[in-house]
Formats: sequence, C-alpha cells, structure tokens
Amino acid sequence: MMNRWFPSFLIVLCMLLLSYGCSGSGGSARRVVKDCLDCHAEYQTMLQHDRLHDPLKGGTCNGCHRNHGLLGGVYLNTAENELCFKCHQQITSTAEDAVVHQPVAKGNCAPCHDPHGGSNDALLVKSGRDLCITCHDESLFSGRVRHQPVDQSCGTCHAPHFSMHPNRLTQEESAQCLTCHDNKAQIKQHHSGYQVTTGCSSCHTVHSSNREGLLRPSIHQPILEGDCSGCHVSSQNPSPFDLVRHDADLCLGCHDALQQDMAHESSHQPVKDGDCFSCHNPHASDHDNLLTQAPETLCFQCHDREKKQTSQHPAYSTGQCLGCHTPHRSPTNQPALLRAPLNSLCASCHEQGQQNMRVSHAPVSATACDTCHAPHGSTQPSLLVEPQQELCLDCHETMREPLARLNLHAPAATNDCSGCHQPHGSNNRNLLEKRGAALCATCHEETEEMRLHGPTHSPFKQGQCQTCHDPHASNYAGLTVKDTNAICFDCHQDLVNDKKVHQHSPFAQGNCTTCHHPHGSGYVANLKQALPDLCLSCHDVDHYWATGVAHEPARQGQCTACHNVHQSDRPHLLTMDVDRLCQQCHEESPQQLAVHHGGIAPGGDRCLSCHDSHGGQDRSLTFPIKHQPFAEKNCQACHQGGTH
Repeated sequence: MMNRWFPSFLIVLCMLLLSYGCSGSGGSARRVVKDCLDCHAEYQTMLQHDRLHDPLKGGTCNGCHRNHGLLGGVYLNTAENELCFKCHQQITSTAEDAVVHQPVAKGNCAPCHDPHGGSNDALLVKSGRDLCITCHDESLFSGRVRHQPVDQSCGTCHAPHFSMHPNRLTQEESAQCLTCHDNKAQIKQHHSGYQVTTGCSSCHTVHSSNREGLLRPSIHQPILEGDCSGCHVSSQNPSPFDLVRHDADLCLGCHDALQQDMAHESSHQPVKDGDCFSCHNPHASDHDNLLTQAPETLCFQCHDREKKQTSQHPAYSTGQCLGCHTPHRSPTNQPALLRAPLNSLCASCHEQGQQNMRVSHAPVSATACDTCHAPHGSTQPSLLVEPQQELCLDCHETMREPLARLNLHAPAATNDCSGCHQPHGSNNRNLLEKRGAALCATCHEETEEMRLHGPTHSPFKQGQCQTCHDPHASNYAGLTVKDTNAICFDCHQDLVNDKKVHQHSPFAQGNCTTCHHPHGSGYVANLKQALPDLCLSCHDVDHYWATGVAHEPARQGQCTACHNVHQSDRPHLLTMDVDRLCQQCHEESPQQLAVHHGGIAPGGDRCLSCHDSHGGQDRSLTFPIKHQPFAEKNCQACHQGGTH
C-alpha cells in the first residue's frame, strides 16, 4: 500500500511546489533554485582542500548522489560497492590470477580514499605507510633494520589496487628486488661469491628485521658462517647452485644424529621418507628451527583439523602440537610421537588427573587417559570420546538395568555422572565428590538446612539418605528403594509384628507419608501438621466446633488420648473399651449418672449411643436427631426404671 501511495504523494507535493513557485505578487511566475551547499553548509570547508574529487570540483554532486531535495537523506546513485567503478574502471581486474586488494575486491574504497577531498595524493585519508598500517600489523614494519621503501612508500613495491604478481608486487619478486639492488659485484660479494639473482625473500625479510641485512630471525648456520659451499657446489661451477648431495643425504652431512630417527619405524613419516624440506626451509625462516610455516599451521598441512568439534584441547586448537608430540621421533618410543607416556604427559598440565587420592578411577591408575578423553577434540564436553553416561556404562555395565527404571535422579537423567562422582579420583568411596548427606546438599540445600537445624527423622538427621533413597534410579516415587511402608517397617518392626484387627486406613495401605514427613517436621512424631489439624484433613468431626460445643480433648488435639494412631483391637481405633475410656475423665458413680439421665444409670459401654465424642449442638454433646420422648427427657415413656 505504501508503494502505491508514495508516488501519488510526490506528484501532489510537486504540484504544490510548482503552484507556490508560480504564484506571487502581480501573478508573475518565479522559481526558487537551490544548490546542495544551501542545505549542506558543513561541506563548504571541503572546497578549501588542496585536492578535490572531480565531481565536487565541478559542483556536480549528482555525479555520485541522487537529487533528494525536501525528502532528506544521502542517497548514492548506485550501490556503494559499484559506484567508484563507474568512473575508475582501471582500479580492478577480473582476471582469475589477479591479486586484488581486499577493500577493492569488496568495492569498499572509503577506508583509503576520502570521497570528497583531502590534502594527500589520490585523495588518500592518510599518507605514506600510516595508511597501510591502519589494517596491516605495524610490528612487521618496526624492526631495528627497515627496508628503505617502508619509510618512503609502500607503493614502491606494491600495487595499491591489484597486481598480476603475488603480494600485489608491481613486478615478479626477483625483478622487483633487482630494480634497486642491481650491483652484481656487490651481490656476489655478500653471497660468498655466488651470483644470487632469485629467491631473495627466502633469506631476507621484505619489510623490517632485527638482523643486519634484513635477514630473517631464524638463519641456517652455514649461511651465518658464509659457507654456502657446504650445501652447494663451488661458485665457480657452471651450475653453482646445484647441491652437493640430494634429499636427506644433504642434511645428514651435518645432522648425522638423525640417521637413527630416519631408520626407526615409529618416526614421523617425513623423517622416515627423508623429506626434511616438507617442514624446514634450508636457508632462513621467520620461525624457530627454520620451519617453513608457523608451528600452529604447519602440522595441519598434512593432518586435517576437525572443524565440527564442540570442545578442543587448547594445545590442538592453538596449533601447539609440539607441546605433546616430538617432530622426529618419541624419546621413549611412544605411539603417535608422544613426548612421554600418555598419563604422565597429561599430568604435566592436568594435575587433577593424577592426584594422590585414596580411591583412584581405574583408567587413571591404569595409565589410559584416552579411555575417556580424545586427545585433540570431541563433539562432547571435556573432550570425552562419547556422551558421559554412555562412556561410564562401557565399564559399569551393571548400571544399565537401574538406569532403565521409571524414575531417574536428575544427574542420571541428564547424563551427568560427574555431578556426583569425581571422574579421576576421590578420597570417598565410589569416587563420590563428597560424603553422604553433604553430597546431597550440593543440590538439596533446603533439605540440608532442615537436617542440621530442625527436628528430624533419625536416618535423615544422621545423613543416611541411602537408607531410603536410591542415588541413581527407582521404580518408586521419590527415588525410594522400595514401597514407602516397606521402608518404614524395616525400622519400625513392632508395627508389623503385632497386627491388630482394626487399622488406620493410611497405615493399612502402607501410606505412612500421608501423616508423617519422611525427613522430619516441627511436630511430634514427624507429623506433617499439628493435631487436630492433621486428623481433620481426613476426618470431618469438627462440624459443631464453630456454632456448637466441642468435646474439649478433641478440640485441643488430644486425639491420641482416645485413639491409637496406627491400629487397635477395638473399633474406631480406641485405646480401651468405651466404659473405661470415658471414665478416664468422667469419674461418676451410677447414682451420679442417674441424676443426669432421668433417674436411670446407663451402662458405661452405652455412652456413644447418645453422645458424639467430638462435639454437639449443646453441652450435652448428644446427637442432633433424637427420639421424641428422649428429646423431651421423658425416659419413663420407654424405661420403667432401674439400670439399663
């Protein structure tokens, strides 16, 4: 919708502007014309530059920018990466072997050139090498001895935009050097009588060095001694640069100690093949030991670096291969050119793997770190060779069955065996990180607080969590080792050995935790609530307490004064026969009972026939629905007297 509306808006806007421009005093038409600087006054100072971009010099801003007038914004005529090439087609090349400066390849001219004007040639934003070191490492140009063009102009040797030669040299390398260094007699004098005309950069740095003659940091000793004839035939020979020997025989002329390495079956393959120059430069290098490349990249010319690993050994990821491997042959004939036996090699950096613990993990004590860890990289954390739980189960096969149970401990469910176990060694049995409840408290902090400071169940107080819980998995809720009642009865045998006829429902069903907190609580017998609240959560016996009269022992939570909490030989789990139970508090003689019962003394076992033991509508605690004569206290209507 916006696309359809916007052109219409422009048409209306233009008509209004034209109408305004044509109207005025006397009806004569007039047009107001502004140039770019009327609005963009901040660009006035650019006109004072020594050098101006040609479009700006001619006042044709629209050579690069679209006319935008009242709409605002700076709009280029074409995409930025194409704009400069409209006029400056000569600055790049489409040839496949052309070496193009990276900003040019991206069409990003502004980092080097000011698009409007400046004080430097070619509108450069900086002069000399100051511009180049904006991107290129300044340390390459700041050695004690600097190549003269470095202090003058990088353009002496390098083409700024593109070249058909490596490193954007303006000529082939040897021709480039000989442009300035053309004194053949002097060249011959400095090269032990050899007329060197090629390969200058094999010994000399092209920018700066801390050595005289711009020599590279690492120089082959014969070159330092001026002894080229140790490797090359005489300078008087028609082919003076021919070698006196070939392949490894040349190197063994000085490095005869390597003869044994070349003959040993466990040596590095290039060493066995006598291919010294695959790793070493025979003249000079920027790297120690005359390596052809930086150590962190050299090894990966032959040994592929895995890209998809989520964890990598730092030595591997940074290319510090020689920290673990020897370049020629292992001094103790270890596999994979290792500098030392595997575990002692690992322990040189990873001390925790070799701690003198009371309990040691078998792979650690058996010198086999690679049983669990990949030496270079892995798709698993901590360089593990496979997911942690699967790795542990490779040896601990007996744990497969428990881990197939219904409920898993969180570390087991998330494959985090090391959440509880120390994988290398521990001072605790089973390689546990901590002992007993202290380990559980690592995650269950609130439980630990209660264990230490609250009234608790004895096993819990003593930190014997495994008495009731399986640390890995269980087919029962709460990771219990068996049914809740079975666990409780292991200690509370007295409740099992003396079974009664009448049992409290939770007790009969083995649901001990219905009433008791398994760890502990602030209430007697570790009850979940105080009495009578706990009982009232199931037993609706308080319906008269708010509007009627409560039996005082019931309201005060003295439930156990009348009832056994688990089981009884009597109905309603009573602690004794009814007549004796009531008389514990109501010590009245038959004559006294008769006074309150219409002259009839009821039997002691008949109290519950008329009275609610928990509460009633009035002080009599009698049931609310009464026989009419009884309600009128007319006992004589049915009873003729005497003890009933």
